[in-house]
Amino acid sequence: MAQQGNFKSPSRMGGLGDSASPSSAGSVSGGKPRDQGIKEADFERRSFLGKIVGGVGAAVAISTLYPVVRYLIPPPLKEVASVNELNVGKATEVPENTGKIYQFNKDKVIVINDNGKLTACSAVCTHLGCSVSWDNAQNLIFCPCHGAKYQQTGEIISGPQPLPLAPYKVRVEGENLIISKA
Repeated sequence: MAQQGNFKSPSRMGGLGDSASPSSAGSVSGGKPRDQGIKEADFERRSFLGKIVGGVGAAVAISTLYPVVRYLIPPPLKEVASVNELNVGKATEVPENTGKIYQFNKDKVIVINDNGKLTACSAVCTHLGCSVSWDNAQNLIFCPCHGAKYQQTGEIISGPQPLPLAPYKVRVEGENLIISKA
């Protein structure tokens, strides 16, 4: 025989006597009516899922914005101790008829060994700031950017540069190559 109606209908609950009160009809554990318990559980689930989605969105936004901000804000400049004289290496590092660029304070300096005669001047072209190099075939300092040419001492031969290369002093002490301000 098929049962009709709700198993816990109030009319049936009343027929059970004092053991079950009509107020407990359709209740869930905890004493809350079934409909109210489901609504609260649904609200808690939505709130939880909203917090999860918000947290994931915040993590994606931070992971996207952090590299952009690090790119836009330059790193702090390192302070380079300024010295008047610096041992840059061994004299054998600059063989005859060649030139080599060394770092001196914040500047780059080219040291040229022309048949045993050492000279030094700035390795940065005064036209646009390109690095210069020694051309042994022509016996001059050459800037590849716009064809500027300098003498071994940094004086202008030809080209668009407005000023000569800044001179530096160079000497050998023992095996060490020492550059100093002119």
